[in-house]
Amino acid sequence: MAQKQHAARPRPVDVDASGEDMSEKEFHSEEDASMDDVSGSEDEHSDTDISDEESADPGQSYEQQIGNLSFGALKQAQDAVSRKRKRGSDTTPDQEDKLAALRDRLRQIKEQKASKTSETSKSAKKPKPANRAPSDDDDSEDDSDSDSDSGPSEEDAPNKSRTSKHAPAAQSTKYQVSRRRQVVDVPKRNVRDPRFDAFHQGAPTGNIDKAYSFLVDYQKDEIKQLKAEIKRTKNEEEKDVLRRKVNSMENRLKAKAAKEREQEVLRKHRKEEKAKVEQGKTPYYLKKKELKEKALVEKFKGMKSKERQKLIEKRQKKESQKEKKKMPEARRMAVG
Repeated sequence: MAQKQHAARPRPVDVDASGEDMSEKEFHSEEDASMDDVSGSEDEHSDTDISDEESADPGQSYEQQIGNLSFGALKQAQDAVSRKRKRGSDTTPDQEDKLAALRDRLRQIKEQKASKTSETSKSAKKPKPANRAPSDDDDSEDDSDSDSDSGPSEEDAPNKSRTSKHAPAAQSTKYQVSRRRQVVDVPKRNVRDPRFDAFHQGAPTGNIDKAYSFLVDYQKDEIKQLKAEIKRTKNEEEKDVLRRKVNSMENRLKAKAAKEREQEVLRKHRKEEKAKVEQGKTPYYLKKKELKEKALVEKFKGMKSKERQKLIEKRQKKESQKEKKKMPEARRMAVG
């Protein structure tokens, strides 16, 4: 009986100054012990009755002992069990004070843990200093930090949030302001090149050629001046340079004239085909070979008889040279 009473007594509550080793499990165990203390005094009488009856007849069996129990003892035992289940039903003011003190202590421990976690997160965000050897001062600071009861509360921390969303943002003075900064916001200037603009349509080439036709006259006058310079100069090297320049300018004019003839032929052909399409006929599109042949015919029409004969002889000579290159060497020697 004495052992049961000793087991039912609650352990003395040791409220440590730091409170860091206290946990929720210890809180619940101490609360259960205090509640058992309430029911222990009430069960003492019922337990003594049951133990007296068991010690009275040691030779009887377990069933006989249960049968000899009185209804009053069973009622007292049932009431004791129901009181244990109902926690805090018949607690005394002293026990309630103990429970309130334990709850307050547990709340303090939770607040300390929350403050420490916030401190560790802030220290992790700060840049770490250079590597240095641990000293006795650091150890003493660590010991003092661990012995402190409570950390800084969240109310003491400075409020970094702005008073209004329209207020200017606060910037730290630890960092130097860059000398190159935008003082006045100027709208960006968008440059548009009409050559690469999708909305700009290309001008017809015929109008450009008509507008700059005077350049052809300038080139012809320049060729005349170069030919006169060739006649005046006596140095052969200078003559060769001038001749090459004259030939390149003449070839450029000839190529431009040939291109203009082809454009004129193509323009006439399109005009004729357009008239045929209006009559219900299908259009015919010229090939490059046919376009060159028609342009050559137009070239011969505009030339004089001597120039035409000279050009024909030149072309015949060119064609004969091509045929000789294709012939075998034996036949080429016989022909020569």
